[in-house]
Amino acid sequence: MPLPLFSRRVVLPTLFAGLAVSAKAGERPPVFRTSRYQFRELDPVVTMTPLALARLDGKPALAKPTNGKVTLVYLWATWCPVCRIELPRFERQLGGLRQNGIELLTIATDEREPAHVRSYLARLGVKRLPVFLDHGGTRLSAPRDDGSESPFSLSEGQPITYAVDPRGGVRGYILGEADWSLPQAQALLGYFARA
Repeated sequence: MPLPLFSRRVVLPTLFAGLAVSAKAGERPPVFRTSRYQFRELDPVVTMTPLALARLDGKPALAKPTNGKVTLVYLWATWCPVCRIELPRFERQLGGLRQNGIELLTIATDEREPAHVRSYLARLGVKRLPVFLDHGGTRLSAPRDDGSESPFSLSEGQPITYAVDPRGGVRGYILGEADWSLPQAQALLGYFARA
């Protein structure tokens, strides 16, 4: 059962403080699973390079992890039924995530126009989330400048959330709906924060 908001403000910082010791070499991350999916580690860990995307207003912007913090990268689309649940949840949890040293990037992979994405978010009451646009997910999945493969993929479906460690390493992902306020998710994020 999720903790009430006032309890999370007290419990979550305490949880992170208790996990502040360094991750040991070879130590496995805590298991985080939902009713359908489990967080999958990427091996090898690939560094997330900044992505030249666009903001909701159509202006160019760089989507990149926040140095020194764990960053969740949420890939979604307006046609995705689960995203109607998760986007408002992320909107509600944004302050708590940031308070616990977690940043969030959301990337809409729609093939429709930015006006459609803006309208969709307005209907959901989403106003504060950092939203980037990647038409059809082409920039996310394109080979990188150095010729290596992108760590991001839409081939398994959407939504998909990637976890990026404080040094920019893409550590893994989970498909579908995932509540990042759950203790198992918080333990996983704490592990990446000290990795």
